[in-house]
Amino acid sequence: MYDELFHHGVNIIHGSNGSGKSSLADFIFFGLGGDLKEWKPVAGRAEAVVLQIATPAGILTTRRHVSESAGRPMDIYFGAMEDALSAPEDRWQQLAYRRPDHGYSFSQVLFRAIGLPDAVSDGSSNITMHQLLRLLYVDQMTPVQRIFRVENFDTWQTKQAVGELLAGIGGYELYDRQIELRETTKDYDAAVTRFRSLVSVAAGYGENILSEHITQAIANLSSERTRLLADIGRLVEDAEAQPGEDVKSIRREAVREFNLARREVNRWETKLETLGFEIEDADSFLLHVQQSLREFDDAAGTFFALGHLEFAFCPSCFTPVAPRESERCHLCDAPHQDGAEDSRVLAVKLDLQMQLRESIALQGARKQEKATAISSLRVARVQLRRAAATIELARSGGATHREAAVSELSRKVGFIDSELESLQRRLEIAKQIQDASDAKEDLNTKITRLKDQIAAISRQQGARKQIAYSAISTQTKSLLDEDLEEHSDFGEVSHVTFEFSGDWIAINNEKNRAGSASGMVILKNSFAAGMLFASLNDNKFTLPRWMLFDNIEDKGMVEERSWNFQRILVKRSAAAKTDHQIIFTTSRIAPEFEGSALVVGRKYTRAAPSLAI
Repeated sequence: MYDELFHHGVNIIHGSNGSGKSSLADFIFFGLGGDLKEWKPVAGRAEAVVLQIATPAGILTTRRHVSESAGRPMDIYFGAMEDALSAPEDRWQQLAYRRPDHGYSFSQVLFRAIGLPDAVSDGSSNITMHQLLRLLYVDQMTPVQRIFRVENFDTWQTKQAVGELLAGIGGYELYDRQIELRETTKDYDAAVTRFRSLVSVAAGYGENILSEHITQAIANLSSERTRLLADIGRLVEDAEAQPGEDVKSIRREAVREFNLARREVNRWETKLETLGFEIEDADSFLLHVQQSLREFDDAAGTFFALGHLEFAFCPSCFTPVAPRESERCHLCDAPHQDGAEDSRVLAVKLDLQMQLRESIALQGARKQEKATAISSLRVARVQLRRAAATIELARSGGATHREAAVSELSRKVGFIDSELESLQRRLEIAKQIQDASDAKEDLNTKITRLKDQIAAISRQQGARKQIAYSAISTQTKSLLDEDLEEHSDFGEVSHVTFEFSGDWIAINNEKNRAGSASGMVILKNSFAAGMLFASLNDNKFTLPRWMLFDNIEDKGMVEERSWNFQRILVKRSAAAKTDHQIIFTTSRIAPEFEGSALVVGRKYTRAAPSLAI
């Protein structure tokens, strides 16, 4: 339906109203990761959006299938679109919209390709590509007073986190701490839940759930059991007849209990041995993956320092390597593609990082399983020792006329054994409660420490925040100063202030300084462009050096004022020394730009719209 090549600098999509310009902007927003489910009738007939994007990590091709469902996944091909369109499906990686328990979301992959930290906003919500694009895509539907694209259930913490992330306020150190705090908080919540669950189970046993009380009760019952066994022993020693049915029954039951207990101990010992081998192997694998990642980074640094290496002899068969064209690989003769090598490097690195993350999670589950097995083995061994003591006694003598007394004493021993088994399980629960309590306290201490570190880092970032905000304000003011005087309703602009969390922009501390809707459009567009141009002059900004405008002359703006803003964008873009891209749509293109290299595609009309059906 649409196939065009975009370029660095300014890209203009132009045509009459209703010709499909906004649909193209929506497709770009969606293709880059924006969450969009309401489509215009013609746009909704598209099957998928495929984009080729340039990142510091190389060329990537993204594909998202158009749907009225929210949170659509994204397919990513690590290479150029030309190769992607003919590649088999297994060469594409399908990635979820939201962060999965194992693996990556497409936002995480794109963040790594762009060079953005894996960031968090309030609570456990991740900053996604959608949330970034709410600031990078200036659309027509959002009220002109707002900085961010409008969205339901919005939070000020998310907007502040996105704005400060793109302004480069806080590097990886702060976000690493925030991510660690998020994960530690999740672990703490899980520890609290486990602690409460164990206490709830223990509460059914009464008040005495402390280890000291249970240990004392076990000691008392064990003494009583020893005394009863001694009484049975004395009765058996006085035996004068062959064993009766009662004693035979005691022997059979003792042997049965002993065999069951022995099998249970063997089962848990085998389980622990297997887990031990698995954990040991997994630890070795984790070390291998971690070392591979370190060597990967070292190799990338070496390649950056030395560049492409040429082989005189084939490293496989030692045959002299024939000269190749400069546009082809010196060894395998494959054609070079700009960014292709970087894309493959990113794919391999992401695969290693995913293996490491999943292996760490599985190793944690194995260690938890091992702790449970150790606890169960302790209980099984106690039962085995009791069964062994009982069977030895049952084998030591015959029955006499005192069989009834032996039977009664044995019944009491059996009752005590049942009580001891119950107490042993309660003791294990008490130990688990203590372990859970200790873990909860350790995690709480860690949370406090992380919060203190985050607060300290935030104070240190005050200077950076002032620099970044001042740069954005200065660029925005400069753009407003170039607005046509005869149409401007701002008056004298002495300074521009803004707040990401509050989602507002103010001139001279007045949020509604512009007296017209078209004036507010100029202010909003100037702020977005001001962010972009500030980032071009300051490499500490993490803003992706990209901006999309779909409302250049919105809200009844006269064409001269729109032309002037277009000219300002083109002039400043041409003067910039940093690669960037600006895409804007207009129904009133400045006369000198029509038919120029800045225009993408043809002029669209209602009769010949942008989307071919």
